[in-house]
Amino acid sequence: MINMPRPSILTDGDRALLLKVSKMLEEIIETLEIREDEEMMKAIKEAEEDIKAGRVRSYDDLMRE
Repeated sequence: MINMPRPSILTDGDRALLLKVSKMLEEIIETLEIREDEEMMKAIKEAEEDIKAGRVRSYDDLMRE
């Protein structure tokens, strides 16, 4: 018996779409995990307040330190 390649059910476009959806789902899961992390959310809020208050340094200044 000769092993013949099985035809693929998915097209290249289908595979590309599945890859894109998979990446989006990973991003959604990561976002939900961050939202559940109280310490991370507190740090994000503090960082946003620092930005609004002007308590920031440029990248160049940070690299010089």
